[in-house]
Amino acid sequence: MTTPLFLIAHSVRGEAAFDIAMQMECPHCMDGAGTNYGCFNCEDLGYWWIIPTSGHRAFPFDWEPLVPSTIATEVPSGWPDHYRHGPTPTLDIMSLFKAQREAKPHIPRRL
Repeated sequence: MTTPLFLIAHSVRGEAAFDIAMQMECPHCMDGAGTNYGCFNCEDLGYWWIIPTSGHRAFPFDWEPLVPSTIATEVPSGWPDHYRHGPTPTLDIMSLFKAQREAKPHIPRRL
């Protein structure tokens, strides 16, 4: 089972912003049985709002559950990715030194 996601409205640098967030059980106020003891960290809700892509905590002033059936889950072929992935580019560091040596003229020293 996947964790339900929500579209949230929250304040970012004093301006309203929208993000996708999920609820995470508050580690400060829940025991193993799921009993809420009251907590200043989560304002007695028993959960925190977390933005899963960044791991940051959010403090929404409004939210709506996302309905998975309304969101495309298949990535179109060739669609750009948010994070670059794939093989690490290779660099021959010795080629940088060779280019530097070739660029400088050789001046023989006189003794």
